[in-house]
Amino acid sequence: MPEFVSTIDNRIEADWIMRPAVGPGGVLFYRMGDGKYFWGNDHPEITNPVYTADSFDATAPLKAYFDFTYKCNLQCRHCITDSSPFIDTSTELSTPRILGLVSEIASIGILEIATAGGESLIHPDWEEIFRHITSQGVNLVVTTNGLLLRPNTVEKLKSVRPLEVRVSFDGGPKLHEQVRGPKTYKRAIAGLSNLAKSGINSTARLTLCRGDDEGLSRLFEDVKTAGAKTVKIAAVKEVGRAATETGRHLLRDDINEFIAGGLLALGEKFDIAVQLSADDFPIPMDKTNDPRFRDYQRKNCGAGFETCYIAPNGELLSCVTMPHLAFGLLHTKSFQEVWRGKLADDFRRLAEIGKDRRICDTLCPQRPI
Repeated sequence: MPEFVSTIDNRIEADWIMRPAVGPGGVLFYRMGDGKYFWGNDHPEITNPVYTADSFDATAPLKAYFDFTYKCNLQCRHCITDSSPFIDTSTELSTPRILGLVSEIASIGILEIATAGGESLIHPDWEEIFRHITSQGVNLVVTTNGLLLRPNTVEKLKSVRPLEVRVSFDGGPKLHEQVRGPKTYKRAIAGLSNLAKSGINSTARLTLCRGDDEGLSRLFEDVKTAGAKTVKIAAVKEVGRAATETGRHLLRDDINEFIAGGLLALGEKFDIAVQLSADDFPIPMDKTNDPRFRDYQRKNCGAGFETCYIAPNGELLSCVTMPHLAFGLLHTKSFQEVWRGKLADDFRRLAEIGKDRRICDTLCPQRPI
């Protein structure tokens, strides 16, 4: 342990988490206040207090994407998980099992849990689950369609103390409502505004679809008016309904430096920080302002290495974009048992052989419909 680090026993009081990791220097420092992480000796001056634990595992992922339900109040045309109001929830993990998994993955050193769905705020026990995550000293990132972000819900969210809440958009009003349904745009902007007014770290999450590019300027203007300071941008993935006629027309084949440059220009115009997915935009990672967990020396996206995905039915996967490559089920098995199992090891071996940045491009060149 570095001489300058003084550790404490209470994780939720720590400013920094220190854990072993498979990366430069074999150790990682994670700053709780903003979710920044630093490998080995590549870090700013560490300010105490710092938390670490003997139970932390260097092979554990750094971040878990954990969806608790695929039930949603919308049925978006490009939904990666086929979520809708009509989903059968009978096979979803029980709330006690979700809480138990959260405790386990916190104990092995997972630093963030990100949840979306579906619509996470539809889950009947969302507040209990969210509060349990943050009570374990794990940062929480929530993605929502924004329609349920009324003042009373926002106050509950604020008391949970998430690291960030993201409201999803698909463009300006016209395109957004083509994808999500009538009257959804204004309600989402209102939800984003309620978040920003509450002081919660709020972000507009833009899924860049084919369509009304002129509407993007309106979106940035409305995001600024709502009080949010960041737009996080990724592209539509050919999975779920985006792999069918319902949403395939929304896929873009012009994700290039010109598009990226235009988005960055909008950010400058409206004084909004733009984060571009380093996996979706063919520009250097240091230009994307993408805070996602990754080893910058890794040749691939890190899915199944630094990140994982837990589906509502208990499947553990490397990423939501590869639903047919599950490592196993978590109903009765521990996270570590599945994460270190043969299917997971085989996946990592194949992923390391591939040359694509996105592992899904190597292992799933032709996605099932």
